[in-house]
Amino acid sequence: MCIRDREGTRGDAVRLTLPIRPLAIPDVETQVGAFSGDFTTTVYLPSLPQDARDLSSVQIELNRSIAGSLLTGLEYLTGFPYGCVEQTMSRALPNAVVGRAFYQLGVGNPTLQADLPPQINAGLQRLYGFQHNDGGWGWWYDDSTDAYQTAWVVFGLAVTAEAGYEVDPGVIERGGDWLTQHLDEMDVRTRAYALYSLAIAGYGDLEATQALVEELSDLDTFSQAALALALHKLGASAQARQIVGLLAETASVTERGVHWPNPNEDGRYYRKTMASATRSTALALSALAQIHPDHELEPGVVRWLMGRRQNHGWGSTNETAYAILALTDHLLATEEATADTVYSVELNGQTIASGTLGRGEPAVSLEIPAGQMRNGHNRLRIQQSGGGRLYYVVSSRIYRPQAQVEAAGNVVVSRTYLDGETDQPIRTTQPGQLVRVRLTVEIPDDSFYVILEDHLPGGLEALNEGLNTTSHETSAYEEPRYYWKQYGYNHKEVYGCLLYTSDAADELDGVDLGGRRII
Repeated sequence: MCIRDREGTRGDAVRLTLPIRPLAIPDVETQVGAFSGDFTTTVYLPSLPQDARDLSSVQIELNRSIAGSLLTGLEYLTGFPYGCVEQTMSRALPNAVVGRAFYQLGVGNPTLQADLPPQINAGLQRLYGFQHNDGGWGWWYDDSTDAYQTAWVVFGLAVTAEAGYEVDPGVIERGGDWLTQHLDEMDVRTRAYALYSLAIAGYGDLEATQALVEELSDLDTFSQAALALALHKLGASAQARQIVGLLAETASVTERGVHWPNPNEDGRYYRKTMASATRSTALALSALAQIHPDHELEPGVVRWLMGRRQNHGWGSTNETAYAILALTDHLLATEEATADTVYSVELNGQTIASGTLGRGEPAVSLEIPAGQMRNGHNRLRIQQSGGGRLYYVVSSRIYRPQAQVEAAGNVVVSRTYLDGETDQPIRTTQPGQLVRVRLTVEIPDDSFYVILEDHLPGGLEALNEGLNTTSHETSAYEEPRYYWKQYGYNHKEVYGCLLYTSDAADELDGVDLGGRRII
């Protein structure tokens, strides 16, 4: 589309590309695993109109070792569009650690590695700005300081410095001081991780760390692994190996690998620390790799983590960061012994790709357009030779025509417009009037990680407290502004017609944390 405006000899023009997509929804299926020798699977392609067929494809990723998967995880974190404290640290830290490891091993994407230093520095500068006046960190710059977030950032900054990047030592020191002063106030599980962060940052307290061994039964897998790593860092190797032995006894061993399931309890600790089986298993793998190298459970843990890998990363940014760090620890100890791998890929009996994966090129990505496939079942065969195992991800993205998208569940969303001053419902507005939009979500079952999108009403603009405009009619609130107390969110990002808010849901009145009704 091209728009021109001309007057005399002067003119102006705007050219915009407007993609026209078919009325269809993507149906994505992903297979993840590892094999030696031969692997065969089928990909089903339904009969599709030409416009939907042109968009559909099958993506194949093959990795000689876990190094290739780490590259994919790094690309996911690097391109992640949002940026609270956790997400910023989860981007910067793995980039620093894996970038250093790949440099030592001589593998990796040259373009990605060249981009790492400025990306890491940008993340560090953002984290400096997020640090609170008391030395700690919350989720954003204007909320309460959180123990886990502070420990995560202190740990991340210290490890980034160890990886050879310049980090302001004063920032780490202030964060370490906050942790030291608040250890006794923390949940015992968070305290174990905080002590590990302090040990990595050079402010370890051996006496306090050893004292926590007496409360080992009160710790979950994640905090037990953190305590073991802290003791190992501070030189208490015997106690560290003792805890690793306990971790081995509590591991769940199945045909899919070795992991540590998360407890069923899901209270404040689990929400605030983003606890998950993936995160706990990843830190347990770090403990095995650093404290007891070549432990018999280690290959099984790696196999389970690799099996949990999704199309992009390992789930949340926090899970992806811990998985990358743990697999890097394992990679440094085993990569030298990994042989080159010869591969070939067949589709319905025809070879469509072949090659060799080695140290310089540990991974390859292939895309099969739906135009090369036939309707119905397509036979996909991958062969490997040369020793070792070949890790694969097969992801089909099929656009299915659908004139109308039906509701996927019995979820009710209602919207109410309220006067910004009286908090009373309104049906009309006046220019300059402050309007509060209340969305009520009724969910029949417990739900987690729910994303709610609501378009801005026509004629209204999002309140942007960061601008020196009439939006400051709300500036009656004195600093510090804890927006989650006044507005129901503690961070807002305004992008043209889009608005993103992040809230501290467990702090809000009127929110049923069981997921039944969210206001």
